[in-house]
Amino acid sequence: MTTGEHSSPQPTPQELIELVPGDRIQRRLHLYIGDSVNVPLARLDPTDAAVVRALYEFLGGLYALVSPRLDGGPAAAMAVQGFLRATGFAELAQRIDRLGTALVADDTPIDLRKVYHDVRGGGLPALLMHIELVVEGEADSQDLERIFVLCRDQLKIIRNAIPELDPEGYADDLEPREHGTDLLLAKWSTERYRMHDTEVTLDLRCDFQGSVSERCMEFAALDRVIYNLVNNAARFAADGRVGLHVFPIGPTVETDLRFVVMNRVTPEHRERLAADLGDDLSAVFEGGYTTGGHGLGLRICGDFVAHGYGLPSLHSALAGGYLGARLVRDTFIAWFHWPARRSAA
Repeated sequence: MTTGEHSSPQPTPQELIELVPGDRIQRRLHLYIGDSVNVPLARLDPTDAAVVRALYEFLGGLYALVSPRLDGGPAAAMAVQGFLRATGFAELAQRIDRLGTALVADDTPIDLRKVYHDVRGGGLPALLMHIELVVEGEADSQDLERIFVLCRDQLKIIRNAIPELDPEGYADDLEPREHGTDLLLAKWSTERYRMHDTEVTLDLRCDFQGSVSERCMEFAALDRVIYNLVNNAARFAADGRVGLHVFPIGPTVETDLRFVVMNRVTPEHRERLAADLGDDLSAVFEGGYTTGGHGLGLRICGDFVAHGYGLPSLHSALAGGYLGARLVRDTFIAWFHWPARRSAA
């Protein structure tokens, strides 16, 4: 399905506001540092642990290489090509794929499966697509910028998921350090979002200026939620477009943001969702439901939002509208909330 005369109008700003009454979202009472969906390194199979270590070291080396070369043009791309050859990236990519065996194994505990999901998910699928362009000699300066951003994000996501992998880095992530919406704009203001064999146009709208996190670890938790939602939307976007809209739900300095991720669906997909889930599409966040993935990404989102607001369960978060999903005409909408603080005037 493509946009055009057969497409329904996109959801309006008012419809996004009316998804959930803003006064239902209650501010969290206790500090949340974003450390609620992780496992000890010893829980990983030794072979998998070695792959994750190799991936983490590769990302760190690539990040260090690209950081000072963002304006380096063709020479920067050649430097990345040399790094990929020197580090045996092609072989590492094959080893990363094998992490999926544990991800789908029935005897892998659910908390460990969630970690596998985000270690090989998050920003990594998009990063691998940009790396492929470098290998093929087709990368431009925007691809190098995306490699920089995606490496940085994935390193934080992996530390968030497996703290023992880099104790010093994890401790630094826990230090008080305000993160503002300018960082969100920097990482998501990209017209092209790539993952696996998919490329979509990303429409970002952010009607807020202020802080969204008090430390890197909390920001990594927020990253894991956004990446899971955007990756899911990109996978099913019928017209190759994904919307990411962010706006405050209250006028006070201490407020909450509503993050809304949207994608059009085909008539067949819409009918399947209705047949499987009825009118309560928010059940997709409970895990176990999938139309082509692992069914874990949205459950991870639910876990972080529930923990972030100090709620007793995912059910409480869904019942309160802290996150949810809905079809508005032919658009699938997933939303969640996150505490924020307006910038001083």
